[in-house]
Amino acid sequence: MPLYTIITQEDVFNSEAKTRLATELTTLHSEYAGVPKNWVHVVFQDYAPGRGFTAGEPAATAALTLLMRAGRAPEYKRELIQRLWKLFQTATGAPDDQIVIGIQDVPASQAMEMGQVMPDVANE
Repeated sequence: MPLYTIITQEDVFNSEAKTRLATELTTLHSEYAGVPKNWVHVVFQDYAPGRGFTAGEPAATAALTLLMRAGRAPEYKRELIQRLWKLFQTATGAPDDQIVIGIQDVPASQAMEMGQVMPDVANE
């Protein structure tokens, strides 16, 4: 179920760079969470120059959001977000003030994949 959404200004990533980042995110998440790689999804969204802002000024702001099932410990998520930050900053080359990363938890009972309601993390 992990769904990564990456929002960047157009031309930050070419096709090859998107593939590389998607592979790195998939590997990181699969190994860290202990889930099969085919459970990890990555979607890229681009915006036109002049449509991203930081502190009210035009900027090539880069955002990464992870939607995942609830039930992981705060320490787990803290470590994961720190790993994601390093990976994402390396991939984008963006300065600290132009990167935003967030994790959104969704109760397993409110998520479906492969036609099945997701099991609780504790029941896997």
